[in-house]
Amino acid sequence: MKKLILSLIGVVFAFATTAQVVVRGVTPEVIANNYEFTWADPGGGDWSCPDFLVPNTFVEAPIMFADDGTEGLNPQGNPLSAEACNGPLINDMTGHIAIVYRNTCEFGYKALQAQNAGAVGVIILNRDPEVVGMGGGAEGLNVTIPTVMLSSVDGATLTNEMANGEVVVFMGNKQNLFANDGGSSEEAALSPRYGSIPVAMANNNYSFQVGIEVYNFGSADNTFNVTASVDGPSGNVYTETVSSLVPTGDTLPIFNGNPSEFPLVAPGTWEEGDYTLTYTIAIDGQTDESDFDNVYTRNFSVTSMLSLAGQENGTLKANSFPSNATASYQTCMQLQDVYPSVTSGISGVYFAAQASDSILQDEEIIIDIFEWNDAWIDVSAGWAAITFDDLNQVGGGLYYPASNEENGQVVYAPLDNGVALADNQRYLACLTTYNPNIAFGYDNSLNYNANYGIYLQPISPLNIDGTQWYSGWTGVSALSLGLKIEENAGLEEIAEVSGSAFPNPATDMVTIDIDGEGAANVVVSDISGRIAFTNNVTLANGQSSFDISSLDNGVYMFNVTLENGSTSTFSVVKK
Repeated sequence: MKKLILSLIGVVFAFATTAQVVVRGVTPEVIANNYEFTWADPGGGDWSCPDFLVPNTFVEAPIMFADDGTEGLNPQGNPLSAEACNGPLINDMTGHIAIVYRNTCEFGYKALQAQNAGAVGVIILNRDPEVVGMGGGAEGLNVTIPTVMLSSVDGATLTNEMANGEVVVFMGNKQNLFANDGGSSEEAALSPRYGSIPVAMANNNYSFQVGIEVYNFGSADNTFNVTASVDGPSGNVYTETVSSLVPTGDTLPIFNGNPSEFPLVAPGTWEEGDYTLTYTIAIDGQTDESDFDNVYTRNFSVTSMLSLAGQENGTLKANSFPSNATASYQTCMQLQDVYPSVTSGISGVYFAAQASDSILQDEEIIIDIFEWNDAWIDVSAGWAAITFDDLNQVGGGLYYPASNEENGQVVYAPLDNGVALADNQRYLACLTTYNPNIAFGYDNSLNYNANYGIYLQPISPLNIDGTQWYSGWTGVSALSLGLKIEENAGLEEIAEVSGSAFPNPATDMVTIDIDGEGAANVVVSDISGRIAFTNNVTLANGQSSFDISSLDNGVYMFNVTLENGSTSTFSVVKK
């Protein structure tokens, strides 16, 4: 059965219809958080689970592992017995929420086994650090208990705590459970336009909207105080508070153009470093009786690259590698902005690729920069109205990982030629592979769902198997594609620098000597043009040494590309 991972994000920002539906830890306090989830929605026609959109439809109970008696561990190191794929469960789950691992059988079958063993709900833990849609399969219509999915990361948080005692989870609709209760969700909080922005672009009048939709879950009408603040390397640069009366069951959308709105974040001067945007929701004169959903944060950086993803310790974040391809996979970052000068351009890209079989060496990764010239249509008319028919390639390159050690690691790839950027021109910067085992990195700590709903613009479109474009993975994702934007990129020819190797001829070790410093990519090919190997090196005083003993005797061409795009080509004789 094909995995139901792709999520076409709704074109109208409709947080109010699902805001009251939550999955949260109740006790102990260490797991008392709201968790991102998907749920078996009976509205899809393949489940008979309770409808979480109906107020007071919920279950709260201790969690327990399902156990069908199967011996051994699955590829993730979890017990096969907890996959609930091999017949009736052997443990009595009466009064418990079943914990079940995803892998080898249909979601509906797993949930039905737990239901037959007395479970009052099911939590399916994904094998990946994100959540995906769940089809009911052959048994979904027989499942009448609530069923949700959590990510592998959140699942581990819960299951690790089970070793210390009872863990209780709430899943369902919390409207009117408390008198005084307000909150929001990750999907309803605007993120800054970028997770990482170059200093020169930031100090070219960079600003962004902040906004969040607040929901009054409580049974009492209340006034809510909602604060947005931004803290940077030298302290606070922005703090604004909006206050408004919100009747029970109603929402407060705080977005530009609404009666309640925050001013733009526009400090004028941006200091290089890390920043945090924080939304805080409080009830005026009351204590929020369920405050798990009252604070939301977004981290971003003013740094040396442009990316939807954030940075961690100066490196592009890539902590999730979703994929659903059978033939090809193309994932892109949409770009439309104003740049510091007419000479600004893209000289190279940072990204991370991961092979499911861990075999990444010499796999071809295609880098494309397109002018996206299709007529502009916003997504309010539906995603199907967005077209990708007029893509004019203006730059690109190829990257071949030097070893399997690059699996899941952030690397840098220079473009064949720099690409000059025109103000307000739409671009797509894309990564493509024709190996379905390969996925590209995303930063799952950022969520652009609200940005998509408010700006009505594609953020990170992707194409699976060359046949269909999608709006993005769940959360309208933060693709870990960092654009190195420099002055004069695309307006100057790539410089050819001097280079040589010694000893030449060489037997085992060879040292390249280049007129340059720092990171470089070395591509070695034989006289027929076949690539023998690639290697990422760091030039110290222009030199780097590596082993060529595995090469057959003959003449080889060494093509060296420096991080600034300069190149050097020379031959080496292997004997």
